[in-house]
Amino acid sequence: MENQLEQLEDCIKRLVIHFNSLLAEKQQLTQQLSSVKEEMQQQNEKFQIERERIRNQHEQEKLHLQESMQTTIDGLIAEKNRYTSVIKASSDELQQLLKRLPKAQEES
Repeated sequence: MENQLEQLEDCIKRLVIHFNSLLAEKQQLTQQLSSVKEEMQQQNEKFQIERERIRNQHEQEKLHLQESMQTTIDGLIAEKNRYTSVIKASSDELQQLLKRLPKAQEES
């Protein structure tokens, strides 16, 4: 009987030791989990900041490109209008010359 009590006492001691080691491991894992969660939160915040920075940069580049394209388009339209004016003036001048041509042939 005494031997069985000693065995029971040994079993209980081993269970207490195992239980305490499990508690220590649980505490360590809880701390690791907390650290990982905090690191993930920090990475997520950095990601959001970087994403916003890239989005803003993209918007600025897009606006700059739109302004540049509009300037180019305006310049091309102005150049087309100048050429159209020159062609119209040349056409008018040619028509004036052609109107005088029959008169010059009649007089000859």
